[in-house]
Amino acid sequence: MAKIAVIVDSSAALPQTIRNSFSITEVSIPILFGEETFMGGKDITSVAQLVDMMSKKKELPTTSQPSPAQWEKALNEARDAGYDQAIIVTLSSGISGAFQTASLVASSYEGLDRVEVVDSKLVNMAQAAQALLAAKLAKEGADMDEILAQLADFRTHLGVRFVVNDISHLKRTGRLSRGQALVGGLLNIKPLLDFDIAGDGKIAAVGKVRKMSGAKDEIQKAFDEYLSKVDFPVRAYIIDANNKKLGDKWLKDFSAKYPAVTFERAEMDPVIVVHTGDGAMAVIWSRDYESYQK
Repeated sequence: MAKIAVIVDSSAALPQTIRNSFSITEVSIPILFGEETFMGGKDITSVAQLVDMMSKKKELPTTSQPSPAQWEKALNEARDAGYDQAIIVTLSSGISGAFQTASLVASSYEGLDRVEVVDSKLVNMAQAAQALLAAKLAKEGADMDEILAQLADFRTHLGVRFVVNDISHLKRTGRLSRGQALVGGLLNIKPLLDFDIAGDGKIAAVGKVRKMSGAKDEIQKAFDEYLSKVDFPVRAYIIDANNKKLGDKWLKDFSAKYPAVTFERAEMDPVIVVHTGDGAMAVIWSRDYESYQK
């Protein structure tokens, strides 16, 4: 039976304690302030730290992608640790070139018997949950094809809605692919967004609200529709970008409204906040990864 390693990039925002318990390796995504480069998950570890830097630096940040050498280093570490194969789970190819670069490295890497790269089609806990599912199945003795099949099924059950205070960051970094006309140029409007998970994994505007309370109502409508169509355990994540008080309130409200759903709280990864800006809120939902079995 092949021993399978799992590798993610830092936008998954998996705490080190969890990565260690599942033996998941993390590759950092660079955050660029002009000529200065900081590594996500290492040099910048929280949204609050990023927001503070954004207020003090002369230039607003952008992001890059892990270099081929970073992916190769992670694969070398897997090889040296006794793994035979590896799965790399990247953030959505619709907002980053990480998937393409990792795929190129994987196609020519000779230190392992097999390396597969999975496009999560999302970010943060949706990406993290896929890595956790892969690691869980690998520990249970599933082979590579079984794991890839279950990950593909998992992605068909993913949903997300998120809202940003200021759409200018998404425009500035070129991460808003569709729906700009829906929200462009409007004052005091908070755009409601999602990822095209079934398609190219890009961000699209699907609505607009004036208040965060309105965003929550619209997100609950989308969540209600999702729940009406499923017959499996659901896990959802309430995620904030330097907006802990509101995130905690949303967790309380969602948990009360949907007692059958497993909810978790998480902080948005700094790499993603470069594009969303301060104060963003997100809800991600999926089939509970723990319900999958080998």
